This record gives sequence, C-alpha cells and structure tokens, in this order.
Amino acid sequence: MSNVSNSTLQPPAAASRIWLARILLLLLAIGFLLQLNSPLRLNTDAVVLLSMGDSAAHNGGFLNHGQATVFPPGYPALLAFLLKAGFAHPWVILSLNAIFLVIGLLSVHALLVRRLFQDRTVVLVICSIFLLSYVVIKHFTLPLTDVPFFCCSMCCLALLDAAIHQASSLRFLTLALSAWLLALVAIAVRRVGLALLPALIFMLATSPQFRLLLKRASLVSRLALLAAALLVCLVTAQVVRKTSTLSDFSTATQSVKTSELVARVFNYRLTELGELFANFPFSRTPEKLRFVTPWIGFFALLLFLYGLVSKRVQIGPTEVFLVCYTAILFTWPYYDARFWLPVLPLLAAYCALAAQRLRLPAVLVAAYCLVFAVLGFGALAYSTRISFAGPKFPDKFGDGRLRSTYCAALQSCAVVPNPSDVNPKVLHLLEEYK
Repeated sequence: MSNVSNSTLQPPAAASRIWLARILLLLLAIGFLLQLNSPLRLNTDAVVLLSMGDSAAHNGGFLNHGQATVFPPGYPALLAFLLKAGFAHPWVILSLNAIFLVIGLLSVHALLVRRLFQDRTVVLVICSIFLLSYVVIKHFTLPLTDVPFFCCSMCCLALLDAAIHQASSLRFLTLALSAWLLALVAIAVRRVGLALLPALIFMLATSPQFRLLLKRASLVSRLALLAAALLVCLVTAQVVRKTSTLSDFSTATQSVKTSELVARVFNYRLTELGELFANFPFSRTPEKLRFVTPWIGFFALLLFLYGLVSKRVQIGPTEVFLVCYTAILFTWPYYDARFWLPVLPLLAAYCALAAQRLRLPAVLVAAYCLVFAVLGFGALAYSTRISFAGPKFPDKFGDGRLRSTYCAALQSCAVVPNPSDVNPKVLHLLEEYK
C-alpha cells in the first residue's frame, strides 16, 4: 500500500501524533517569524558577504574593500540585487531566509517520506528537531549562506530522487536538468555544493529511465545527448572555476604535519557533532565537562554511519551526496558547527533510522528528544529576547566587540560611543542595509 493510502487510514493514536507534530511545527514557525523583528546581526563572515554585495551593487565587483575573497558570488549577488532594488532591509533578508527554510524543509519532507520513513510523524519530528537546533536558530538571523545553500541542496536532492521514479522520458530529463541547474546555484552559493555533482552523476548512471532512453534513442538523438552532456560539463567546469578557490585551505594546511592536521580536523568534526547532538554550544559548556563533547560526537558519528550503511542496498543520490559532503568536511581544516547545518535533517534522519534498526528503547529516544526540544526552545527564547531588545540590542547581541558600532548605527544608547571604538566598515554596512 502506498504512503498516501497509509496516511489516509491512520489509527486514532497515529493521527493524534501527526497533529501534535504539526502543532509543534506551527509553534516553531511562529518563533522563527518573531525573529524578523531583529536588527541586522553580524559576524565576521556576514561582514565579508555584505561587503561583497555592497561592492557589486556599486559596480565594484564581488570584492571586500577592493580585495578578492574566498566566498562564491551567489549570495552576495542576491544582496546586491536587494540593494539596487531598495529592499536590502534586515526584515527582507530574514524573510528570504524564512522562505529558503520552508522550501528546504518541504523538500526534506518529500525526500524522507520517499526514501526512509513511511511514518510521517517521524519525518515531522525530524523537521522539528532541525528547527530546534541551536545552530539553525542562531544562523537563521544572520546574513550567511547556510540557509540558502540548505534550500538549494535539499531541492536538488528531492528532484534527483523524483527523477529516478519517473516513467516519462520528458519528465525525467526535465527533473534531471532542473537538478543540475540547482546544483550550479548551490556551487555558486557555497563551494561544498560540489558534493551534489557525484549525486547527479550517480543518478544518471543508475537510472533505468536514462538507460532506456539511450537504448531507444536513434543515432542522431544519441549524438545530440552527447553534445548536451559535453555542454553541461563545460558549463559546470566554468561555474566551478569562477566561483571556487582553495586558497584558504592552502593557508591553513601549509607548514603543518599531515598527522597533526588529520588529528586536528578529526577533533574538530567530533566536537561539532557533539555540539549538534547535545544541542549545546561547546563555548558555553563548563570547562571541566568539555572533554565529553567529542565523545558525544563520536557516538553521534557511529550512529549516523550505522544508519547510512543500513541503506547500502538501496543507495541513492541522497546517500552519495551525504558521503561526499561528509568526506569534504573531514578534510576541511576549520572549525564551526554550522558547517553541518545544510545536512542536519539528513544526519538526524539517519540517526533515527539507526535507532530504529538497533531497537533503542522508545523511552530513551523520547527522553533525548524532550531534552533536545527544551534546549532548542531555550535558544529560540534567547534569540527572541535579542530580536525584541529594542534600544538594548547593542548590549544583548554578540560578545560586546560591536556594541559601540551598533550604538552609533541605531542611535539607541544613552551614552554616545567613543568614535575610536566604532568600526567604520561595519557602521557603513549597517547604514547600507537598514
């Protein structure tokens, strides 16, 4: 029986669980929409991206104060468009993040229902877990590439998975072409979008529809397909060449022993996974307990890998992408839990699949989800407090280094800040994107 039929014949208990999951998602949606009231929140990467957008809007190229950066031009191009259109306001930028988040989650929902879980309640809970992650809550309010890339990559994977099940050659080619275009957009937004290309190639190589299409095609049609394939490869190579660089990778790895680099990167990834699994930032963890975080991450990694391996018989583009994405991160010599944000719902899904296969006690899983949710709602409440801080925003947001700059930009502080404490670059951006 199909998933649709199952959902229409749910027993009362299952129907109640679905409604509870939907109510939870509604509450979370309201919580995220409240963040639209926030002034522009900045960090180091956000300053660079906004500077690139500002430079491009004034015909200066995608530069940061005249200097080239390691960031692809995709997201700054969107910011430049908003500036030229006169809509580069904080609430507009956050509204776009909200739209990206919704579209990405709809794609995740479609993907997980088709690939992993017949029980839609599990899928809705995974979507809720994603929204309750402190990493998502924190970076939703920042003008960064994480949420747009999440949207592009999940939509691409949903299209690749849908293409496999198409009986019509025209629909198959349309979905495959759309997925390729989304992969190019993803690469233009974040360099790690390259992980989508092996997934696309895998889909074509294993698709019965594609093999049937080649078998039935005439010689002229095959030559046309070959020419189209060459064009696709050339366009893809050009996009990668224009948007991607490894200069920051070289800088971080030079003069470092390979063994030391491997150990450092492995520790970074385990610590990040530990933060995500515990839903608590490493920096806020008591110093005496910080040694536990990498071990939590190691357990999370084993759980994730077990869930992934359990799908080896039915491997698809999603699994290929996830393996490639994870492999790239395990070579990246920088530390930040937000690196995992775009694939966080997939990590949660395969951990949930592992929990099912291992038959972990339902009480244990429920207790974990409850603690995770409490911490998540705490992070959302904290973020909402910042969003509605009003004149006290400079005191509530960040670590205090930009307090004087926010005071100067918002003109909300009782004491006029010392001009020497004001960052002129950040002040200019706050005035441009206001």
